Amino acid sequence: MLEVQTTRFLTTQEAAKRIGVTPGRIWQLIKSGEIKAERVGYFWLVPENEVDKFRDRPSKVGRPRSGKS
Repeated sequence: MLEVQTTRFLTTQEAAKRIGVTPGRIWQLIKSGEIKAERVGYFWLVPENEVDKFRDRPSKVGRPRSGKS
């Protein structure tokens, strides 16, 4: 049997809200390669699993992220 997996994408705004950072920080993470994203027309879309992976990784020393979802 063939299984098809679909990937759900988030806008940079949605990704920022989910992680608890600013959209500007999402841009920095995309540019540095810490989060993968795909350009579709004028928009950058971030795979949902990339956002969850980043959010769930152990935090580094520094200012804590907000706990808002």
